[in-house]
Amino acid sequence: MEALLSGIEPSEADLVQMALDMPLDKKIEKAILFYQTYCDGAYGAFSGGKDSCVIKQLAIDAGVEVDWHYNNVTIDPPELVRFIKKVHPDVKWNNPKKHLITRMIEKCCAPTMFRRWCCAEYKEQGGADSNKIIGVRIAESPRRAKLWQQIVPHRKTGKLILCPIVYWTDRDIWEFIKLRHLPYSEIYDEPFPKGTRIENPSLKYDFDRIGCVGCPLQTPAQQQQDFERWPRFKDMWYRGFVSMWNKYHGTLNAKGKPRGFEKYGSADGWWSWWTIDRKQEEAKERTRGQCMFDEMMGQR
Repeated sequence: MEALLSGIEPSEADLVQMALDMPLDKKIEKAILFYQTYCDGAYGAFSGGKDSCVIKQLAIDAGVEVDWHYNNVTIDPPELVRFIKKVHPDVKWNNPKKHLITRMIEKCCAPTMFRRWCCAEYKEQGGADSNKIIGVRIAESPRRAKLWQQIVPHRKTGKLILCPIVYWTDRDIWEFIKLRHLPYSEIYDEPFPKGTRIENPSLKYDFDRIGCVGCPLQTPAQQQQDFERWPRFKDMWYRGFVSMWNKYHGTLNAKGKPRGFEKYGSADGWWSWWTIDRKQEEAKERTRGQCMFDEMMGQR
């Protein structure tokens, strides 16, 4: 049987699975070589999440210089922001001119899966003239598995998006963090005491990934979990919807037609759709292939 199969080339899916199954020590070795080959002098996208902590440490291990930047999206968990300031003071901050909720009111546009203006304006900025290192991993979602490889040319600039841990699993990440004694945000340990995760990564934790509080790319259940954990952000989002309604209700859009949110009847109706009913509509749109944006940056 082996003789019969010896001449068969592995498929792309086989190669990806082989990369995912590779032992961590080999992944570290290959990542360091990748950094030394492609990443010296690159722009580094640092979010403060576990994956960012790993790619930053790998750059140190590889002995290359990376210009690390954090995009202040203005709605990250406060614990994460404090962690970045305390543990990674060398990371530069890209601060927007306005808070995200303020921009939402100005645009009269609640962000959704198909209106990801917030990602474009707040999350994906910086490093356009440089090769950029990001911490995206295909193990995080089927969509990322379809879009990402170790090196992806940017669709507009042609610069390289470098993904050194694209084939790392969650287990690889936490084993590396433990191996290198890397500090990480306390949010990852909730609801258990700080430090629990690196010793017991298989427990059920509240947050496996950390991102913008209330991000509409999450499921309604995940969004609700965010709002229960950080109620101040829920109030902030809700007030934004009320402000949009009060400002634009009864006015016409740029095409001279009633605005789409009028069908919800009130600010509360619009809010209810955005937090509960929106996902059903997005699922229908997704099946018709009407997604407006490619996913160009990773959740942390």
